[in-house]
Amino acid sequence: MNRNRIFSVAILLGCVFLSLTIVMAGFEQSKELGKAQKSLKDYNEKMSNPVDALDPLSSSGGASIGELVIPKLGVDCTIRSDTVNAYNAVFHYSESVYPGQPGECGILGHRTTYSGLFRNLGSLQIGDKVIIIDAVMKKKYTYSVTSNGDDIRWDYKTNPVRFAQEGDARLMLMTCYPPGKKEAAYITHCKLVSTEDI
Repeated sequence: MNRNRIFSVAILLGCVFLSLTIVMAGFEQSKELGKAQKSLKDYNEKMSNPVDALDPLSSSGGASIGELVIPKLGVDCTIRSDTVNAYNAVFHYSESVYPGQPGECGILGHRTTYSGLFRNLGSLQIGDKVIIIDAVMKKKYTYSVTSNGDDIRWDYKTNPVRFAQEGDARLMLMTCYPPGKKEAAYITHCKLVSTEDI
């Protein structure tokens, strides 16, 4: 009988130890979950609202915010914030930052209609220059292409583009892909390399 009692106490102690281990593991995981939720909340607060990359009808804003110049492509056009469907003009997403500001500035242009300014966007190479002239702020922002053709978002309808609202000043040039179709969002990434007063 003494053996059974010792065996029972050992089993009971083993169960208590196992229960404590499970409770401690759950507590540690809840702390990690809290950290992950806070990190996600912080990330979401630093990003813009989602946008439909190729159909920004929900965006609002004024008319011209500056001029876009891409020397290699022979592009020299107006940047508008009220429509993407204008001749010799591209569209600035109001959800993105303004040119030269910390974060991501988003510009959308057509490949095949309304002057087709981005028809040859795919020919840009790393290091090519993209210039934005802001007549209001009297600044010239020069960007350098950092990637082209590596970011084609086939899921842009279900996974909308969001623009960072902080960090290094970057530029995202967007257009449709394949040319003339809205099957994917083709994105060329650039970084700010210089700012000059004009």
